[in-house]
Amino acid sequence: MACKPMEEKEKTDNGTPIDCTYTLPNLAKINEFILADPNDGKLFRIRSQILLDSGRLQEALSDAKRALSLNPEDLYNFVVVAKAHRALGQIDSALSACLTARNAGFNDPDNLMLLGDLYLIIKQYAKSLEYLNQALKLAPFEPKIYYLKGVLFWERNDTLKALSNWQTAIEQDPGYGDGYAKLSSYYIGIKDFTTAEQYLRSGLRLKPNDAFLHYDMGVYLNYKGYPDSAITYYERAIALDQKLFLAQENLGYLRFNKRAFSEAIPLFETSLLVDAKNSTLVYRLGQSYIYVGEYAKAEIELQKVVQLDKEFVPDALKELVRVRKQLAIQKLDSAKIMEKKIIN
Repeated sequence: MACKPMEEKEKTDNGTPIDCTYTLPNLAKINEFILADPNDGKLFRIRSQILLDSGRLQEALSDAKRALSLNPEDLYNFVVVAKAHRALGQIDSALSACLTARNAGFNDPDNLMLLGDLYLIIKQYAKSLEYLNQALKLAPFEPKIYYLKGVLFWERNDTLKALSNWQTAIEQDPGYGDGYAKLSSYYIGIKDFTTAEQYLRSGLRLKPNDAFLHYDMGVYLNYKGYPDSAITYYERAIALDQKLFLAQENLGYLRFNKRAFSEAIPLFETSLLVDAKNSTLVYRLGQSYIYVGEYAKAEIELQKVVQLDKEFVPDALKELVRVRKQLAIQKLDSAKIMEKKIIN
């Protein structure tokens, strides 16, 4: 029997948990079931989904593949494999798994929605829309489908349809945080702060632990001229999601503006791990190193600014002259100290 992932299930006949649901058991419990029955592919599938939600992606993929090897006839296992590949950024492998299930006749909304998502990532919009609409026929109240359609229309510069789909997403599920985040971001962008605030406050009331909504509230408050309040929301966003690099970047700028350079440095460094060619980030990091007296590190970052050949090159060149003078002074001082030690 096909798994219906968009229908919540709570009971079982024999005590084992049901997968493809929003009420998965905890990891310790599923480990007990697997120890008792290590050949039940369904249990590995459940654990894969738990591990995926926990960010343990390689382990999730391993369990998904184990479930598929034990129960290849259960086509939903291909979907779980695809979800793990997608989370790991392995889009071709995810597509292959989804299409294998689809070509075998698996007409499941979760698989169709995932296909729509994957084709959206690689910007094959016609195929993406086709699969999302097919998913919508089988699961007309699923908010994520409307959300993905909104992203698709946004990327195709159809703002009205994008907004309409994001609005429908939160109407289907008033707790769907991603919809509020997209809508609030749009209205912040056009400086309609009243509407943006309405979406932000509604979203945070319904989803108080949504990292991106906290980030958007930080953006909103900074636009409105309340940087201290923005800092609070950026910090909360990072606490909820340490991979939310946009929040770290923006918090870094606010720390820099407050001359809290030692606090700004790790935020800039982390942000540059995913945005290494951001000349503004590199330049502010270089300046921060100057202000804390780490001239050798400052020189490295300022040289990167010059290599990037962006707007801060003239400023970086001036700063490099200053930094190299300081490094020369430090080198001279070190030589004098060494000379004194030798004499003594």
